[in-house]
This record gives sequence, structure tokens and C-alpha cells, in this order.
Amino acid sequence: MVSRKESSPAAYNDVKFVMDMALQKPGLQYILKTYGAAINFKQRCYKYRNLMRDMVAETLAGSPGFRAETAYDPLVIHQCNAALLPDRKGCILIFHHQEIDGTLIDPETGKEIEIPGVTNVLKEF
Repeated sequence: MVSRKESSPAAYNDVKFVMDMALQKPGLQYILKTYGAAINFKQRCYKYRNLMRDMVAETLAGSPGFRAETAYDPLVIHQCNAALLPDRKGCILIFHHQEIDGTLIDPETGKEIEIPGVTNVLKEF
């Protein structure tokens, strides 16, 4: 059972601030004091995103063909150590934007289709 506090967006003002910054700045790093704090914050980010998606779903109820989405859906959060290597005991959270992980080929020309503004940062993780 979710408490009223956890179901209120107001309980996640710190998360909203960081995630809004991450949308503007791919690769944003958030350094916490302990790995426990990093895990907790990462979980709160996912809870907040789900809460926002649930709120959108309520507004779309009865609208066939629409899927609840949030601006935060493309964010991927990696927990890293001081060397910025993936580490579940690390204190640093890095917010990446989910990218296309592949190559688009035009069926008529057989040539690669460039996707403007897309770089694949997830290959390093």
C-alpha cells in the first residue's frame, strides 16, 4: 500500500528538480554522500516517473490508442563510482538520455540514415 505522501508529487520536489536538470543536460552527475543515499534517490526517481505516468494515464482514461508518457521516460540512471565506472556501491548517479542503439538503413538506397542530434552514450555502460 502506498502512503498518501508517496503518492503526492510534492513529496518528490528534489527528484523533480534533478530530473528536470537531467532533461536539459544529458550526462548530468548527481553526487551523493553514501551509496545507500544514491540507491534511495535512484529508486525515488523511478517512483516519481511512475507516479507522473499514472497521473497522465488518469487523464487519458477512455481515450483509445493513447499511451501514458512522461518527459522523464528517456532518462536512464546509472550508479557509478568516483572513476565514473558502473558500480552498485557508487555514490554518483549519471543521468543519460536513452538513445537509439542501432543503425537505420534506407531500404531504397541501402545507405545509412543519419539521426540528427543522436549519439549513442549507452554503449559505454
